[in-house]
Amino acid sequence: MLLGHLEKYRRYPATARNRREQGVTYVTFHMNRAGMLLSNRIMRSSGSALLDRAALETLKRAQPLPSIPADRSDPLELSVPVEFFIDR
Repeated sequence: MLLGHLEKYRRYPATARNRREQGVTYVTFHMNRAGMLLSNRIMRSSGSALLDRAALETLKRAQPLPSIPADRSDPLELSVPVEFFIDR
């Protein structure tokens, strides 16, 4: 559910697309039960500063994130991939 939500807010930077930069940025973040982002960082770079920045911006735009289920801790730490591929 979370990855589908993030996908709605992912934007491929035009400059990166024009340069044919592709890759996957892995981001780690903390969120509270209400779905608000508390912190975020790049866990593994895509190799492109533009794509890494776009991945972090995706998280910020997607707030509030889907709320944390009642059986999970609050705050919650998650790591997710944010993919940037031209032909997908």
